[in-house]
Amino acid sequence: MSSDIYSAPKSELAGDQGDNPKMGSIPGALAGDYQVAIGDTLNEAWAKTKGNKGTVWLGVLLYFVASIAIAIVASLISGQSLTDPETNPGIGSIVSDLIVLVASAPLAAGMIMIGVKIARDETVSGTEVFAHFDKILPLALGMILMYLLIGIGFILLVLPGIYLMIGYLMMMPLIVDKNMGPWQALETSRKAITKHWFPVFGFFIVIALLYIAGFLALLIGLIWAIPTLSIAYGILYRNMFGGHEANPEI
Repeated sequence: MSSDIYSAPKSELAGDQGDNPKMGSIPGALAGDYQVAIGDTLNEAWAKTKGNKGTVWLGVLLYFVASIAIAIVASLISGQSLTDPETNPGIGSIVSDLIVLVASAPLAAGMIMIGVKIARDETVSGTEVFAHFDKILPLALGMILMYLLIGIGFILLVLPGIYLMIGYLMMMPLIVDKNMGPWQALETSRKAITKHWFPVFGFFIVIALLYIAGFLALLIGLIWAIPTLSIAYGILYRNMFGGHEANPEI
């Protein structure tokens, strides 16, 4: 085992991405060997929505139904009312929020992986949302560490928090898709994104603005915006880190 916890996982797949020149790799991402072409990415994502909008929307529906169920269970366990959060403040609120964060992390990872798999032309269904509960502990720990570090960053003059908020954007798919631990996924994401931090920042600003535009268009625009932008995230991840690596050796 390597003494460098930030070293790229070694796998045959990392070095062999087939005939797709857009398929990245972990070593390539860490070296900054990828491009953030916002226009090209959105155009490709739009093209890939054909035949896949239903898959993304099924994932969204399942995600929200499961999230509501998790919130109800969390409120029952903590004794906190969903309609009146002040019913059991303090420790009850903390317990409820922690349950929701831990149980929802695999759902969020599943939603992300729908976009990633569509970007890689892999077979996927909306039930991918439920496919990653085997990673619930590393995903939840990754989320907790991410929120903690970003929070500290915002306390330290705000800019470090913004830097980390963008830098950690690929943490979840790295845990699920590359079998990384929470800290390694956070650092791999941060180191790779740092190579092109401003273009990635611009990419997600554009995504946020398109979400807002879809929402303002009487919500109708979201029918196309959500699948397109979900796949666009997946394309950026694919271009950075490439294909699935089930058991990388660290």
